[in-house]
Parts: sequence; C-alpha cells; structure tokens
Amino acid sequence: MRGFKRTISRFVRDEGGAFALIFGVMAVVLIALGGAVVDYVSLEQSRNRAQLALDAAALALQPEITRPGYDEESIRLRAEALVIERIGNADVRAEIDQIVIDPTNGSLFLSGIFVTQTYFVRLVGVPELAARFSSETVRGILDIEVAVALDITGSMEGQRIIDLRAAATRLVDAVVQDDQTLNRTRMALVPYAQAVNVSPYQVQVRGPEQGPVPATRMSWAIGPKKINAGADRDSNGRGVVVKITRHGYAEGDWVYVWNFNNFTSINNKAFRISEVNNNSFRLVGANETGWYNSATGGQVIKCERANCEVLVTSVRHGYTNGQYVVVTDVGGMSGLNYPVPRITPKEFEVRSVTRDTLILGGSMAGGHEPDRLPYIADTGNLHCTWITASVGCTYYRFTTASGGSNTFPLTNCATDRPNNPTSDLPFSASLAGRNYANQSANKCPTSPIVPLTTDKTALKTAIAGLMTDGSTAGNLGIAWAWHMLSPNLGYLWPGSRPDAYDGENIMKAAIIMTDGEFNTVHCNGVVSWNSTDGSGGNADKIACNAPNGAPYAQARAYCDAMKASDKIIIYTVGFGIAEGSAAAELLAYCASGADSYFLAENASGLDAAFQQIASNISALRIAR
Repeated sequence: MRGFKRTISRFVRDEGGAFALIFGVMAVVLIALGGAVVDYVSLEQSRNRAQLALDAAALALQPEITRPGYDEESIRLRAEALVIERIGNADVRAEIDQIVIDPTNGSLFLSGIFVTQTYFVRLVGVPELAARFSSETVRGILDIEVAVALDITGSMEGQRIIDLRAAATRLVDAVVQDDQTLNRTRMALVPYAQAVNVSPYQVQVRGPEQGPVPATRMSWAIGPKKINAGADRDSNGRGVVVKITRHGYAEGDWVYVWNFNNFTSINNKAFRISEVNNNSFRLVGANETGWYNSATGGQVIKCERANCEVLVTSVRHGYTNGQYVVVTDVGGMSGLNYPVPRITPKEFEVRSVTRDTLILGGSMAGGHEPDRLPYIADTGNLHCTWITASVGCTYYRFTTASGGSNTFPLTNCATDRPNNPTSDLPFSASLAGRNYANQSANKCPTSPIVPLTTDKTALKTAIAGLMTDGSTAGNLGIAWAWHMLSPNLGYLWPGSRPDAYDGENIMKAAIIMTDGEFNTVHCNGVVSWNSTDGSGGNADKIACNAPNGAPYAQARAYCDAMKASDKIIIYTVGFGIAEGSAAAELLAYCASGADSYFLAENASGLDAAFQQIASNISALRIAR
C-alpha cells in the first residue's frame, strides 16, 4: 500500500512533456493572432474596394432620382449589382440594405455591409469578418465643362475601342446630369488620330479653300476609229508599218493603236506617224521584237493633240504652264479622275495654255480605253494643288520624304497653327493648319468633334460611332481639348459657348486619354519628316520637319499653355501604357497633379479611372 502511494506521488510531481503540450496549444493561438494582421489588412483592402465601388455606384445612379417615377428598390438592386461587379472578388460578399433619397437636395445615400473570408483567425473560430460601408452623393452648385480627348488610332482597333466606348458612355452618365436646373453640366468630345476632324467648322478654323474650276469639254481623239487594221514589220525587221486602205491620215499626225493580235508591244499606245501613203504609214518609235512578222485585227484612231493627251476647254481657267492640277467628276473618261486607278499620275502638268484651253500633260501615261470610253466628255473639274498662307487648294502636291512626289486631298481635319501654335486666340486671328492625307491609310478620322453640350444622347451616339484608324497626333488631341473649353473660341459654336475663365461657380476640366506613343506632327498639313515610327511610310510624308517641333515637344507646350491659365484641371489616362514609357511620362507631366494621372491596364481599369475622374469633377460630390 505504501508503495502504491509513492507511485501516485511521483506521477503527480512528474512534469515531463508538459512544455510540448502547452506549446501545441499556444501555437494555434499565436498563429491565429499573427495571422489576424494579415486578415485585418485583407479586410481593409476589401473595405477600400467596396467603398470605391459604392462611391462609383452612387455617382452613376444619382441621376436616376431626378427622373419621374424612379423605383427605389430598383436603384438599390442596381447599386448592389454594381458594387459586386466592381469588387470583382468571389471571397467578398456585399449587400446594400439601406437607401435614402432626397430629390429636393439632389442627394442619394446608400449603405450596406460587406463580408470577407478569413485565412488565419478562422483557426480560432472566426471564419468571416464583416463591416459596414456607406456613400452619399450630393448635387453641387458648380457649372461643369469637361472636354474629353479620345485616342481612336489604329492601335485601338478591336477590343480596346469596344472598352473605350463602354467606359466613355458611362463617363457621360456620371458627368452630364439630366436635371440642369441647379447647375449646368456639359461635355465636349475630341476624337483624334492622325489629326482632329473639325467638320463642319473647317473653313472658320482653317480659312478659305480654293475650289475647282469647271471644264466644259475634254477630248483626246478625232473619230471615226479604223478597224481590222493590219501591220507588218518593216524591211529592217524591227519597225512597224500599219496597213489601212485610204486611211486619210497625214505626215506627222498622232494615232492611238490597240487590239493588234500579235504585236502586243504596240497596243494601247500613241505614236506619231511618218512615211505616209494612201494605204499605210510607219509608227515612229515602234519596236516590235516578238516572233511574228505580221498582225491583224488592230484598231486605230487619230489623236487630237500630240501623245493623245487630253485637251481641256475651261473658260478663263486661270492656270499657267507648269502648274499641276487634279481632275475629278469627269463622266465617261473616268480614268482621269483622282485618285486615277488606271492612269499612273495622280495629277497632270498644265501645258499649252491659252485663255480658255490647256493640255493635261501625262494624261496618256496609262493608256486610254477607246472601246469603253467616249473620246469627248462635257463635264469635269480641275483642282489646283498648292497652298498659300491664306488659301488652300482642295488637293496638295508635295515632295515626299522618299524623294518623289505625291498628291493628297484636303480633309475635314485640322492640324496645328503655323503661327501662335500654343495660344487659344480666335482662329480669325490665327488660323489652324489644314490637313492633306492619304485616304486609304492614315486618313482623317471620320468622327468629328462635339462641342460642349448637355445632350447625353448626342454624346453617346458620337461615342458609339467611334472608328479606329491612323497614327497618333496626341498633341492635337490636347490642343483641341483646350480649344473646346476656351471662351475665346466660343464664337464658332454660339449654342455651345464655353463660360468665361473667371466666371463664378465654374469648373473646367480636360481629360486626355491615349493608348500609345505620340508619333505624328505636320508640315503644311501633311505628316512630316520628323514624325516617328508608326506614322506611315516616307512616300506619304512631306520632306520637311514640323515647324512647331517633334510630337512630345508640341504636347508639352500645349499642356504648359493650358496650365498657365490656371483655370483648367487636366486629367490624363493611359490605357495599356507601361509606367516609365515616353507616353506615360508625358501624361504624368501634363496632369494637374499626381491624383489626376491614371494608368489603366484593362477595361475595368479604364472604367474605374473615368469614374474616379467623374467623382472629382462632377457636379455630384461624395459627402462623408
């Protein structure tokens, strides 16, 4: 018995293994407590996302309360759906359980709860953490003017332009209010690519244009044509003699020949004739080197002028020898019309000028089509191809960066001012540059500017119609965002006149959005030599540098000038642009502050940037 008691006493006093047991219990507690920091950080991150999402929902849905017959429950459900979508995390649940609407003050209050899963404190029985969040939008009293410059260049093609349309449409809803009684909220759009389409204001912006001179007669041959002509090599085996019985032609006449079945090298060409007799004549310069000694089935017609070039009658046309003209609107002789798909030159040198006639030099370069076309046309227009300081032709012929020549039509776009480039002077005092562009590549964008308006439907329709093409003249996007807000240019659109810079209760903001490097500047309205990669080939560039500098130099100058007024807040948004790139550095430079500069990696980031900007500048404000 005494031994049993001693054994029990030793067992009670024995502490072996107690530390391991205690450590095992405490480890769970320590891990849970240490992990609580991680879970708390996760909670705060979720709170951040949830709050931003709720603020965006409140901003987007506040306009609904000004519409007759609004449905409170519908607004609550839509707010909840927007919050869940914007949070974008399956581990976070959110519910909007309170909504307060005050139409008189224009306020919308939303409140709810969000729940996030835990990773560590669940070890001690806490699987979730919850918190409340709320947001209130209150109608402000400032009048708002926002100009949005949107990059619609070729790099925006595909999903990017779809994402831009969606984000820009939501931006319209966030900024422009349906009820304009308390304050006026207006937006302007500046789609830009190779240049900025300023239609229908191009004449006021760029100055007058020199229109075409009408032609009353255009002709190249004197009929009738001779058919079933024959031809032989001459005695030396190389020249060509055409045989036509009683042809009636004279020494030195010019003829056009086609359809000879063996002598293909002479077809569709004009020749002066010599050694003429009643039934034959030699084609001067013809040099048939094929296997055949004779040909049949040919057709011949007498040319009205040397080389069968076109004679134009245009009363008091005003052109002089050596100038170049573009031809359009010719019926029948369509091969003369710009851009002349069949005849090689796009323009023709003026020759043999009289007061009322001229010759289109080179108009036989690609061959006539006598079986298809008439020899005489009664209509057509002749366009000049040069520019002056005050008047621009509807076409422009220029020396290219590759050393040749090219001719482009005048577009509806504008480029930078040759004089006072970084000013917002009236265009009547300092004209913008014209734009001459290739119509098959790097053309003037089809989407024109939209001056300040309260018409949300018009803005959304314009956004829905945005089409991509061309290179990036971001400097012009910046300049025109400024122009749309400038009271000095309000005479152009009296119904959309911007308020004075120093007006009471006015906020002006420019939003500059781009997805790539600025690479395009102009000289005489054509993409210039010092434009950078991505702006087209040298055959489409003019052989002079932009007088106002390289792309980024111009962009910085416009931003500096806009900031100098101290009246416009500049927001910048880069879409898919890497931090540290030249484009990102330019956007950071132009933005009014660090909180006005955004880089968006994807569609949701672009939408979030636009919504954050809207919350900063809108007549709605977040109340805390």
